Amino acid sequence: MSIFEENLKALSAVYPQMDQLIKEAKEKIEPEIEIIEETSYSGERIIKIKKEDRICYLNGKRNIEEPAQIWVETVGHLATNSPVFIMGLGNPNYLKKLVEGMENRIAIIIYEPSFQIFLDFLEHVPLQRWMEKHLMVFWVKGLEGLDDKAMDDIIKRILRYETLRHYRKLILPNYDVLFPEEAVSFLRMINEVTKDVTVNYLTQMRFANVSITNLLDNVKYLCDGFKTTQLVKVIPNDIPGIVVAAGPSLNKNIQELKKAKGKALIIAVDTAIKPLLAAGIIPDMFTIVDGKKPLDLVQKESAKEIPLVTAINANSEILKYHTGMKFFYNEGYAIAEQILVRADWQYGGVDTGGSVATSAFSLLYKIGLTRIILVGQDLAFTGNRSHADGTFEKVMKEENTAGFIMVEGNVEKEVPTTASLKIYLEWYDKYIEDILEREKGCFRVINATEGGAKIKNTEIMTLHDAIEKECTKEVDIQECLGRLSPMLDEESRKWAVEYLDDIPDKFFQLAGDAKKAKKLYGKLDKVCNKRNMDSKEYLSVLKKIEKSIKKIESNSVVYQLVNETMVGQRYVLLAEQFEHEDSVQAEGKEMAREGMIYTKYVSEIAELFGEYMKELREKESLEEK
Repeated sequence: MSIFEENLKALSAVYPQMDQLIKEAKEKIEPEIEIIEETSYSGERIIKIKKEDRICYLNGKRNIEEPAQIWVETVGHLATNSPVFIMGLGNPNYLKKLVEGMENRIAIIIYEPSFQIFLDFLEHVPLQRWMEKHLMVFWVKGLEGLDDKAMDDIIKRILRYETLRHYRKLILPNYDVLFPEEAVSFLRMINEVTKDVTVNYLTQMRFANVSITNLLDNVKYLCDGFKTTQLVKVIPNDIPGIVVAAGPSLNKNIQELKKAKGKALIIAVDTAIKPLLAAGIIPDMFTIVDGKKPLDLVQKESAKEIPLVTAINANSEILKYHTGMKFFYNEGYAIAEQILVRADWQYGGVDTGGSVATSAFSLLYKIGLTRIILVGQDLAFTGNRSHADGTFEKVMKEENTAGFIMVEGNVEKEVPTTASLKIYLEWYDKYIEDILEREKGCFRVINATEGGAKIKNTEIMTLHDAIEKECTKEVDIQECLGRLSPMLDEESRKWAVEYLDDIPDKFFQLAGDAKKAKKLYGKLDKVCNKRNMDSKEYLSVLKKIEKSIKKIESNSVVYQLVNETMVGQRYVLLAEQFEHEDSVQAEGKEMAREGMIYTKYVSEIAELFGEYMKELREKESLEEK
């Protein structure tokens, strides 16, 4: 069997049908480069690549292993499962030195932008032994299913917050010369995932405790609430949707929105409510996602009855103050999913994008609107102001934007923005691009902000022109919404009330299970402290611990909430899993230490939430009487 055939067998054993994909690609892909084989001064095979009018060596003619060895030495010791991203297979010495130089099993993600170089690699480099030692993922341009989206998914699965300080990346010599666009894209994807993972971690840290208490306060509203999927049935898809954000440019054209009333679905973000009401404009809906947004932003009598689209963990004070229709979407919280799924098996999520405005935009797209108009979506400090007048202050003051990030503007050449606003801008760019790729010309976004940062793939218009051209059909949104009944029928509502009444007991049960697991970890510590550790006893305790942890995690409705509250502790413990001790006994002691810490927190937080939920339900029962 040839090296090529052995490699196909090794690849297909791990990645089913990859051998078939390679064979099909061999027949379809036209050569874009010429591979020229040469011999180094020391007799090893090396290659150089001719691409158009450029010729580049992928290996040096002398000391071909030395650069690879130096790189691996600079990488240093890598903990188990550490990710390494490599672009290029044209010089196999880098991969060889990495694979052979790492004792711990690591995850190696290899991007090869040339199918021809990949084939050459498969014909000359045996892979099986390397793949047995480490996790190796191949992303090859030209193979069906291995596009940029697939690579983005791979990076997201492998690159987590706890692995950030362990990961490494490398672009092999001359790949940036031969494949400059691919190299930039490769690095950009890694950097964007790194940024997203970091932002997500910091967001979780910021909202962990308040997010869960808000959820526990708000989950009762699901019993009489509505689901965003219901909007598809009553909102006509031949009208435009208007997302009103509270960027400073809203000052310019807020009065124009009066002309769109009754001719579009107008959804406002929380910060835009006061400016709109002050201008005599009542939006059809408004939305909130932030667990810390102050009640004062929407504390107007006329805002109470405006239909609300809300995250289940949004500020509970606002949801309590609000008395109108409340629409919820799937967010992945098991405690809420039990009710949402009972109401409607259809999944109804939105892509949040990190902000309330991006969530509103995603919602309008997902309920089937094909034209969306953006208003007040500056994503920048237009006129050196952060928000429109009337949001946080009657007249917003100018800010010092020296040192801010400068981005292309809609009206001005450049406008100042912040790192967080730039993340939302980039989300819009990518999200709209992805929609346009899927919808093939059947979706339009009009940016009628009249200021702020430029969003790619949007039509720039004044709000006056946008309303005149797009808002041509009469529609009574409140009449449309009035045709809806709450998502739960009477029987399901009764079930939901009883289900929520049982939640405190589930927390208390989880606390008890965690205490039992903590005792087992204590027993493991004692076993490992013995001079002559009994391996049978060690394995027996480990088996009991495994069973105990499975029982804890099976209580998913409440365990998820406890686990999310422990963001900091969880990430510390997960990061420590990448560090390994020198002996089984030492590993066991460390496992016991981490386990006792974790189960202690689980039991304490579960008890606190149980008491909190119990008091909450008792208070609600008294109020109903």
